[in-house]
Amino acid sequence: METTSVLLNRVLLKKSHKGLSICLTFILAFLAIFTIISGLKTMSVRAATVKVGMIFDGPSYEDNDFRWQVYQGLIRAESELDVSGSVYTSTDSSQIELQVQHCAQDGNDLCIGVGFLLIDPISTTAAVYTATQFAVVDGSYETYLPNVRGILFASEQAGYLAGTLAAFMSQSSIIGDLGGWEIPSVTAFTEGYRNGAQCVYPDITTIISYTNDFDNPDMGAQYAQGMISQGADVIFAVAGSTGVGALLTTTQSSVWAIGVDTDQYYSVFMSGTIPGSNYLLSSAMKRADNGVFYAISDVVSGTFSSGTVVYGLADAGVGLAPFHETDAYVPSSVRSWLNMVKLALISGLIDPLNPEGPCLVMHRLYLPVINR
Repeated sequence: METTSVLLNRVLLKKSHKGLSICLTFILAFLAIFTIISGLKTMSVRAATVKVGMIFDGPSYEDNDFRWQVYQGLIRAESELDVSGSVYTSTDSSQIELQVQHCAQDGNDLCIGVGFLLIDPISTTAAVYTATQFAVVDGSYETYLPNVRGILFASEQAGYLAGTLAAFMSQSSIIGDLGGWEIPSVTAFTEGYRNGAQCVYPDITTIISYTNDFDNPDMGAQYAQGMISQGADVIFAVAGSTGVGALLTTTQSSVWAIGVDTDQYYSVFMSGTIPGSNYLLSSAMKRADNGVFYAISDVVSGTFSSGTVVYGLADAGVGLAPFHETDAYVPSSVRSWLNMVKLALISGLIDPLNPEGPCLVMHRLYLPVINR
């Protein structure tokens, strides 16, 4: 027969086991609920990932041209901001607006159109899909819908620096500038180039021609040959693939050339493996990749706003690429001048689109220190 103390211990042990069982049950239940909540939170974070669609005005965006530069902004955002990107291409212009619509219908938070052909399709589609944000690279509007941004670049600043460099490097006092379509994104480069050169040497001749074609390298080559025959010894090409033809012909004719948009030492001359790279002075870069990245960042942070945004030298929106193989041929005095002009452009002392502006004061004050 069990003693009273033994019975008491048995009862307490049962209660202890029962309490432990209840405690374990509670803990397991709590862990199960926590797991479910964590899963929901994870799903919520994943569902909240910003989706970005990029619409191009052609069938390709990997030709090492302006489109490629724009695409790099999306690639960077995917890496640094953990966004999900999609690309929409068109085989002809009649498909562009349909692709913009597809971008919105696919649930993208931001649809980015690349090029002036996207200006109207973006505006039309944005008016219907008001919950989607839209941006157009190299395009703007007089009036804006609340969900549309125009991304522009102070190309005239980069062009002005290119013209300054060209004027100092020219021996004939004749330089060339080949543009594609005569549209604002191109004329800003060409006008800046002309004005920058004239600030250095007021009597310099700048031959400016427009091909009205961005995709004809053979045409670019012909235009470049024509400029060279007129005495141009530095040629700036602002014409897409047409400009690539001009660059190759110019440099392979042992004439200085300046590229555009990307650092074309890499995108055209493949890091010096293509003949002519030793005559590429620099490239007037339009950092469309940065402009795109900034727009995506604003959507991610919830600070996206409509209207025109212009990126220039001050925020790495434009600039001159390194001299690469021509580095030894650019005098230190010219580099100093370029740095001074860059600061003057950033401060607003120089207006790159005004040939009669304060640059003439700088010309009179500082030109004697430059040894041509």
